[in-house]
Order: sequence, then structure tokens, then C-alpha cells
Amino acid sequence: MKVSLSKSVNGKIKSVTVSKTSTDKYFAAILFETDKLSRTKFGKISGIDLGLNSLVTVFDGETCYKVDPIKPARKYAKRLRVRQKALSRKVKGSKNRRKAVKVVAKVHEKISNTRQDFLHKLSRKLCDDNQVIVAEKLCIKGLARTKLAKSIHDAGFGMLLNFTSYKLEREGGKFIQVDRFFPSTKLCSCCKYKNNLLNLSIREWICPRCQTTHDRDENASRNLRSEGIRIFSTNTAGQAEIQACGETVRLVGTCAKKRVSEKQESPATLR
Repeated sequence: MKVSLSKSVNGKIKSVTVSKTSTDKYFAAILFETDKLSRTKFGKISGIDLGLNSLVTVFDGETCYKVDPIKPARKYAKRLRVRQKALSRKVKGSKNRRKAVKVVAKVHEKISNTRQDFLHKLSRKLCDDNQVIVAEKLCIKGLARTKLAKSIHDAGFGMLLNFTSYKLEREGGKFIQVDRFFPSTKLCSCCKYKNNLLNLSIREWICPRCQTTHDRDENASRNLRSEGIRIFSTNTAGQAEIQACGETVRLVGTCAKKRVSEKQESPATLR
């Protein structure tokens, strides 16, 4: 069988798993033993904020830049719609229907490959430029139940965090995730004033205390970087400081009332 090896195997092969895709392509995953791959890594400490308007906003302590999403599902939406419409006209169980199924599968494969290629290149750039990367621990399943579910899945937040995490660990870097309830967007990165009136539609805001004009995503990346440095120095495993006395037990939504724990306890800090 003719094969195309992406890289040479230097080590003792333990197992080989062959898989077949819906488009009749075969892949072999090789598990082998090798020496320790991690090495000492030097670079910057950056905070990254994930979003839909700008996929990634990166702040490394000096400069801040944004990376726009490519939106592959929307890019190939028209092609997919035409192929699925042709599939719906085919008789069930016929050979033409089986051919049409493979045509639709090729479009889905194109979308998936485009997304993975972009995220692999982006995560590689982040790992090459930084020694420590700080990101927010997102609840992807919860975000996927909102009206922005299609855009959330198309962006691939979880895939990007996964790629960045294992690449950093392989090269001796550090990947830190901040607790999801840390108010990175609402905190002023200059005076730490918390703006509770900030909603999703506001992209820029002025701090009422220090009168500093903030870009929403850039301010969040600055706060995530500061919180990541604090976590890294105190080794608190990504837990933000939350008081246990009368703290909110769920997020405030449009259809849910704010619930506060009735049991009063002495102020404590999660470690």
C-alpha cells in the first residue's frame, strides 16, 4: 500500500491504528516510545481573550494584536446547501444516494480540514512567541446552548485551547487557565474598578473611576495576563479569589433571577 509519512518514527513502535473516514481515506496513527521531548523554553507571558468578532486578542505586556476568525462553515455554506439539496432528492437505498452522501461528506471534511489547519497554524505561532499563555476556562457546552451556537462551533474555541496546551507542554512552556467566573471583561485593567453595567453589545467603554478608555477585548486580555501572573506566582491552580459569604451561586441571565446563598460563612479564599 502506498503511504505518505508526515514525519519519521524514531523509537520503538508499540501499536498502529488504521482508521477510515467517510470519504474513503485511510489514516494510520502510530504509537511509539521515544525520549523526553520537553526542553527549556524562553519567551513572553501573554494573555489571550477569545471572542467571535476577533477570534484571539493577544497581549504580551507590551503590544496587543487581534486575529480575525475565518468562519469556514459560513464560507462553504452555499456549497453544502446545494449538495444536501441534491442528496434529499435521491431515493433511499439507491446507488445515487450513496454517491451523494459521499459528496456531502467531502464538503464537511473540507470545512473541518480548513478549521484545523488555521487553528494549528495559529496555535503554533502563539507557542513560538510565548513561554506562558494565560486563557479563560470557557464552558463550551454552555455557550453551545445559546443563540450563538453556530458561531461558537465554527470558531473552534475548545480545539484552539487544546492545540495550544499540548504544544506548550511539549516544548516546556506553561498553559494557565483562569476560572470562568473571573470578570476579565468588566474589570478596569488600570484601577481594577468593576463595571457591572457592561453588556455584550458594548465594545468600548470608559472607566468611571480613572476615565481610561478601554477596548473590550484588549482590556480582557490585559486582565487575564495579570491574573495568570498572580496564579503562576502563588500556584493556586487557576482559582480566582472568591468570598464564600453570600456569593452568587449562578450567573445572572435574562430569564433567571439572581440567587444568593443563604448560609453565611466566614470570608474564605479558594485555593
